[in-house]
Amino acid sequence: MTARKRVAILGGGAGSMTAAFYLSNTPEMRERFDVTVYQMGWRLGGKGANGRRADAAQRIEEHGLHVWGGFYANAFRTVRECYAQLGRAPGSPLATAEDAFIAAPHVVWEEVVDDQWVHWPVEVPTTPGLPGDGGELPTEHEYIELLLAWIRDQLESWPHPGIRQELAIGTHAFASTIHSALEDAEHGIHDLFDGSAISALRAAIASAQTAADTGDERHYDDLLVCLDTAWNWVRSALMKDILDHTESRRLFVMVDLAVAMARGMIRDRIFEKGFTSVDGVDFTDWLGSHGADNASLQSAPLRGFYDYFFAYANGDSTEPRMSAAMGLYHLLRLVFTFKCSLFFKMTSGMGDAVFGPLYQTCVKNGVQFRFFHEVLEVVPVDGSMSIDAIRVNRQVNTKSEYSPLVVVNGLPSWPSEPLFDQLSDDDAARLRASKCDLEDPWSGWNGGTEITLQRGRDFDLVILGIPVGAHGMICPKLMARSPEWTRMVDSLQTIQTQAMQLWWTKPLTDLGATSALATGTAYGQPMESWSDMSHVLPRESWPPAVTPPQSVVYFCGPMKNPDRDPAGPDPGFGAGQKLAARAIAMRWCLDFLPHLYPGTMNGGEINWDLLAVADGSTGPARFDAQYHRANYTPSERYVLDLPNTSQYRLDAGASGFDNLLLAGDWVFTGLGGAVESAVIGGMQAAEAASGQSLGIIGALANPWSHLPKYQG
Repeated sequence: MTARKRVAILGGGAGSMTAAFYLSNTPEMRERFDVTVYQMGWRLGGKGANGRRADAAQRIEEHGLHVWGGFYANAFRTVRECYAQLGRAPGSPLATAEDAFIAAPHVVWEEVVDDQWVHWPVEVPTTPGLPGDGGELPTEHEYIELLLAWIRDQLESWPHPGIRQELAIGTHAFASTIHSALEDAEHGIHDLFDGSAISALRAAIASAQTAADTGDERHYDDLLVCLDTAWNWVRSALMKDILDHTESRRLFVMVDLAVAMARGMIRDRIFEKGFTSVDGVDFTDWLGSHGADNASLQSAPLRGFYDYFFAYANGDSTEPRMSAAMGLYHLLRLVFTFKCSLFFKMTSGMGDAVFGPLYQTCVKNGVQFRFFHEVLEVVPVDGSMSIDAIRVNRQVNTKSEYSPLVVVNGLPSWPSEPLFDQLSDDDAARLRASKCDLEDPWSGWNGGTEITLQRGRDFDLVILGIPVGAHGMICPKLMARSPEWTRMVDSLQTIQTQAMQLWWTKPLTDLGATSALATGTAYGQPMESWSDMSHVLPRESWPPAVTPPQSVVYFCGPMKNPDRDPAGPDPGFGAGQKLAARAIAMRWCLDFLPHLYPGTMNGGEINWDLLAVADGSTGPARFDAQYHRANYTPSERYVLDLPNTSQYRLDAGASGFDNLLLAGDWVFTGLGGAVESAVIGGMQAAEAASGQSLGIIGALANPWSHLPKYQG
């Protein structure tokens, strides 16, 4: 029998765990690969980790707000396969993947009207199927047709009856304008017009279909004439009526952005050159260059899309920046390819709903886990493009193999701190006394033992799943050896983020919420996104002696990067970032909570008595007893998709080193920072390692890739 290939997976985030799952999920894979995951601290999940506070009602504490897009085909498929293999008993908590997620079609944007914040609720209709079900994705050209069809549908169903009539009836002036503009056309679309704007959109769709069928690009010119003439007429002839009607004004913004996207995809020949061809420009700038109205460019939907990606250079909300390539492709996927619901929420913490089952399934399939193993450095062979060694800090000693999960209300869950009874007595005592955070490389913990993993003894192949924000610390020799690696680390900017969770003793409807289980964004910075997560409360264990919460809301947003990172151990740095996050959260609540939940306020301050606590605290201390988090460590920071940086992302299967693969949302996938991207990265690493296709859906080809692919 051929010896199994030893695979060392560094890090335990979504990319790493996906790779571990696919390299162990069949008998054939288990015969070929011996997989070990090395993870600092006591839990898996990376930016998707959560913890259970044993001293605070086993409440769920997330790293941030996690809502999955209904187009996350690879992520949902992976989770469904994982749950099927895990085989939890029927009736047990989160027995199936369907139990782990609920549809979340309620979306709220916030916009300012007459200097007042106003809710902009959207109920996205559901569609057939489940995320991850089969089916081909649209081509670039088909996305243009989908955009045009959507624009036509909005014109046909315009919410203001007077405007709807104007759009539907033919006028001599408009018909003359169209026919004059198309007088040189020889493609037989004149007879499609009845003099109305809607008929012009129908003609545009017909031109798009003819262009696709014949390959004659002159039909795109006809398409643009129809689209531009119709929409310019709307903007000139109907704008006053549109602005006087709230729903019409809002729909105008949405259609105007869609028109700019369709126009830009044709003018920039994205149907031929691909999405990556517009990576060098900011998404908003790109929309503006293709005619989007200034009001649309400043609108809540577009601001909310930037919020969705924390897309602010240096974490500064005054510097919105996003690659047009990533923004356009991701938005089209989000809107036109979702299954069932636009968004989904997990029915417990993401760690409990996703990473717990992935961990248990991988263990069942023979994957080994080494918790408390902090990667210090990945070391290449002198004079060679191979990984020779991995320096690791074994942070603590355990009494036996560490078992990381605790059971809360029947559900295996991740604790918010190490399980001290499993650590050596000496390490447990020193760790309790020092209060060092083992997930913080700057914490100053000095109780570990350095070990070296050696090629040929401990690993044959390495999969690096630790995010790029940490590579300056752990990959300096790789950077020195590889210009491509240096450019990636120097070019991909990462930012801090922050999170807050507030538990309330009353239902949100009693506190002034306008809709239940909604997810909102485009609100006041920096905690601009939030979600009603009250449905997870049954997973917590509030003692009968306290007033239990009846609702909980999660908030998150960007956090400005510090002027500099610590050069070495600096426990005060993390403490300072945590204090800053708490102060920002308090200021934000005083400024912005009254609009979302007016019933939470008492005069000019929060009604402290409405905050649910498990420790009996009173007054402002009840706010401190809520959950506030700063994601400041290198591996927790969010990787931005700034314009002109996609070219520096390496492929999962082409690191430049012959025994090193990559996994995570920082490799090139075309979708930017998202769980789906991280899962794709992990699947691509597993494909490269195994030489077998996993049927990945939706990853873009990397036009800049030139490094040799892994040869196995």
